[in-house]
Parts: sequence; structure tokens; C-alpha cells
Amino acid sequence: MNVSAETAEALDAETIEVVIVDDEKFVRGALRTYLSQTSDVVVVGEGENGLDAIRLVRELHPQVILIDIQMPGMDGITAIGHLVEEFPEIRILVVTGHVEDGHLKSALMAGASGYVVKDAEPERIIAAVREVHAGECPIDPAVTHLLVADVRKSRPAKSEHPEIELSEREEGVLKLLCEGKSNSEIASALYLSESTVKYHLVRLGRKFSARDRLQLVISALRSGAVA
Repeated sequence: MNVSAETAEALDAETIEVVIVDDEKFVRGALRTYLSQTSDVVVVGEGENGLDAIRLVRELHPQVILIDIQMPGMDGITAIGHLVEEFPEIRILVVTGHVEDGHLKSALMAGASGYVVKDAEPERIIAAVREVHAGECPIDPAVTHLLVADVRKSRPAKSEHPEIELSEREEGVLKLLCEGKSNSEIASALYLSESTVKYHLVRLGRKFSARDRLQLVISALRSGAVA
């Protein structure tokens, strides 16, 4: 399903244009219904597999794509790799029922921007779309523990960052980040403004030489900075 050229031209400049890719028509319909409740997100296209995802992104140039992992023809992880290589600016949110640690790790390594489960509350899925568009890396709490466990299993005996010193506030922000919390959730839990949370995350990223939130989580866990 594609919107007409006239409709696309009429979209507000602040609108987040989204493509949904899932082999189940019911799931696509549910996601479209969720997102239609917002004024800042619009679904501009839908597809059934990874090949559709690549075609739709080439045709429609959305800011965000919602994609499942296991689909016929071309699976989501393969499609993510192709999309990130061809369109490095696109933000990819995996929305799936598959929460095995292998799927999670593969999707994130392929270049996914975030990961939520299909049975998450509609508000959480909507929030995740906004978060990936804003450059964040939301990972549903239902699957965060899988990533954390995997990283901890592979943690080297010797810390990668033995000299890093953190303030009490930085430790608090980092702990919540590693629990999969968004900036707004961290701000609420620590009674801070979101701008203050962003400031601490920038400082933490520099201390751990991390280019994004996901890398910061992995570095913090491997270093032992977060137990």
C-alpha cells in the first residue's frame, strides 16, 4: 500500500514517515491502527518481506521502517543489512514476536536501531518509533535481559576500561540505560530534565568511546561499570 504523490506532498514537514514490513496482514493492520492514533506518524507503505522492504525504501524514502525478523523470500535481518548499507541514515525498528537472544544480537549487529515485541502496548510501540527517529536505541524490557546476559557471558576477565571514573549521577543514568530505559524514563526515575540526561549520556559516550547508546550499553557491561 503506497500513498499517492499528492498525499505525500501534503504531509507535514514534522511528520515521521514509516514503512511497515511483516508477512502477517493482521500484524500490519494492527501496527497501522496504532500509528494512526498519532498526529506525527504516518504509514506511507507496507510490505510482506525483506525484498518489499528494500523496494519500498527506495521508492518512498521513509525515515523509519518497522520490520519483522522471520519472513519468506528475504528475512528481516538480511534486509536490515542491505538497507543500512544502501541507506545509512534510515532508522530501523524491529517489531517481532521472536525474542531469542540470537535474533536480538543478529538484528542489532545488522544495524537495527531498536527492538520491541509485537505484544507490547500500543503506546510503547508508538514511543519506540519516535525514539528511533530521534536517534535513540529503544530495546523492549522484555528482551533487554537477553542482550545483557549475552554480553555478560562474553565479558573478558580483565576490564576494558579499568581507569574510568563515574560520578554517582552518571552511574545512575548508566544503570537505567542498561535496563533499556528511554531518556524520558531515565529523567523521570532520577528527577532530572531530559536535557540533563542527554548531557550525561554524551559525557558517558565520550568516556567509553561509544558512538551510540547500544555501544555504550555493551561497553559499560563489559567493563564492569554496571554489575
